[in-house]
This record gives sequence, C-alpha cells and structure tokens, in this order.
Amino acid sequence: MAGPVGRLGDAFAMIPPAAVLGGETFWLDVGDGRLAVETIGRGPAVVLLHGWTLDRRMWTLQARALADRFTLIAIDRRGFGQSALPPCRAREVEDLARLADRLQLASFHLVGMSQAGATAIAYAIAHRDRIATLVLQGISLAGIPDHSNASDTIPLADYADMVRAGRLAEMKRHWADHPLMAGLTGEAADIGAAMLADYDGSDLLAGPAGPSARLDSMAALSVPVLAITGDADTPWRRTVTQALARSAPLGQARFVRGAGHLCNLSHGLEYNAALCAFLARPLMPVPDAVND
Repeated sequence: MAGPVGRLGDAFAMIPPAAVLGGETFWLDVGDGRLAVETIGRGPAVVLLHGWTLDRRMWTLQARALADRFTLIAIDRRGFGQSALPPCRAREVEDLARLADRLQLASFHLVGMSQAGATAIAYAIAHRDRIATLVLQGISLAGIPDHSNASDTIPLADYADMVRAGRLAEMKRHWADHPLMAGLTGEAADIGAAMLADYDGSDLLAGPAGPSARLDSMAALSVPVLAITGDADTPWRRTVTQALARSAPLGQARFVRGAGHLCNLSHGLEYNAALCAFLARPLMPVPDAVND
C-alpha cells in the first residue's frame, strides 16, 4: 500500500491518498511530512488509530457498518500505510492534536488499538477537554507483569536484525504466525495479509519503539474508558484489559467471544455492537450481547 503517492515530494502534494475505506481522503501536514487520513460517515466523530504492522484498512468492517451513525476518521500512523514520513512514535500525540485542529474537532471519541494505545492514553491525558470517550483495544501496558504467557512477547530485536539483513519476507512470515495475528479467516484474513504485505519494516530500524503507557497513568483519565479485546487474545492482554477497567475511574471491560487480538476484524458484528453500545451510553456497562 505504501507507494509513490505522497512519497515523491511536493509534486504529489495535491494528489490525495487513495481511498481504502470508501470515504474522503486528505493529507495531514505534520511539519516533517504528511499523514494519510480518510473520513467516512456522519454523526459524532470517532478517530481510529491502528496497531503495529497494520494500517487504516484494519477498520474496513467498522467503516462498512458504522458510517450511518458516526463520522469515522482513520489515520495511517507514521511509517505505516500511505503516510509519507518516517516512523516516530514520540510525535504521534502531536500528530493527533494536528488532526483534531485540522478537522476542528471540539470533542471526539478516540479508539487506540494495540501499539497505538499509548498514543491514545497520552493524548487523552494531555487534551482531556477534547475526548468524549476512550476505547483501548488489546493494548499493552507497562506496570503489569507477564507471568503466564511468554507467547505474548514480540521479538522486536530479532525482527530488526532480519530487516537489517534484507530478510523482511522472513520477518513477516514469522510475525504472521504469532499469536497476536491469529484468528482471521475469509475477508478478514485477506485484509490482514494485504496490510502485512505492504508493511516495510522501517519502524524496526528507527531505534527505540517510543513511550509506553503505564498502569498508574490510568487514574488520571477522567473520561469513560472501554477496554476491549477478544476472549481468545493472549492471557497477558486479557489481564491488561481487566486492569485498565479497574484502574480508570470510569472504566469497563468487554471481551468479544471467540475472538483474538484482532477482534474488530475477525468478529466485526460483535465488536461493532459493543462499540456502538459504549459510544451511545458510555457510563453504562456494555452488555455481553447487543443487537446491532
């Protein structure tokens, strides 16, 4: 997916990113480059931040099902998808602030998936007046020991060595077999494979991964928080999800039955129903079964 559009300099600045969700696209100028953004739908704004090795295509099922109720705003983070600048997780909160200013979002819902959870939490703490609700999907969290599940570990140093040695394809094959990538079938598997095929590994060569969210920071969140993942996600991610719900003053947890880490793709109907229920009534517990 990462191609010549927006990566060959100013000559392409006026050509919008290719639409992948059926919406309207634009380049977001973040000072040192441009990020690809796509909007679709009508209603309250929901900003969607994808996880590692993914891009905004991971929200395909949400764009298809929820655009009649919400304005979905999906961004390709630095180093992923069509975005036209090097990865730098330390600047992603600033990028999100630029996006909110560009779209004049006085208040919006924010969804951070996996690696992007740290960005979502940091933004919500720094800009709490603009966040209506916060959804954290399958995120990692410093301060919670992993005693039960070594399979959750991502061998980033090994992956970086593979990319540095020109073995990107090998690295992708290894990652595709990781438990965090499991559980996709049919269209969801096709979307996952397409995103991984376009991943270029550049973030692995960019140095330290960037700041991580900490459990003790959750107490500073004054907005309603939904921690969500699949009940077949790794034990540590499920533990983190439960800890988020306990630590955030207005937190709650939801586990999508039969789903793994990529629950929004593998079990779109159940995920969308839970998300809609929370966004509509964020202070009420999300029921186990919601009619979509």
